[in-house]
Amino acid sequence: MLLSITVVENFSVRVLMVHNVFALALLYVGDTILLIQRSAQVDFGKGLYSLVGGKVEQGERALQAIKREVYEETGLDIPESDFEFVHALYRKGTETDFVAFCFKADISRLPAPYVKEPDKHDDMQFFTMDQVPNAMLSAHKQVLECIARSVYYSEHGW
Repeated sequence: MLLSITVVENFSVRVLMVHNVFALALLYVGDTILLIQRSAQVDFGKGLYSLVGGKVEQGERALQAIKREVYEETGLDIPESDFEFVHALYRKGTETDFVAFCFKADISRLPAPYVKEPDKHDDMQFFTMDQVPNAMLSAHKQVLECIARSVYYSEHGW
């Protein structure tokens, strides 16, 4: 989903801002969190670990998106009501800025997750917060650090 503000001046149209909207999931069991490793074949973040998630599609709510993304990436079917909002990130990217909404969900009573999109992801593992790999998307690492400190909003790349 793109958020934009369009202004019409003197019969010309210009877009002031274009933002992608993302939904991210902090999936946890006890004191461990699930991170997924991006494939070496993807365009962005090759080989880096990240939170589960992706773009919110046109006409989709953030909770619908995170439910869909979690299922597409891990095979876990989590009800929307099990997700709890924990953080919003406003990131300045190289090509576009984006806003990401992060939700957490306890997956301890669910079947084991698995890499459901092997063309996009090479691995997934559980980590404690002090074991989070250095090879991780920096914005996602920032989100985890903020969640650990109960900070609900942050900015990255500005």
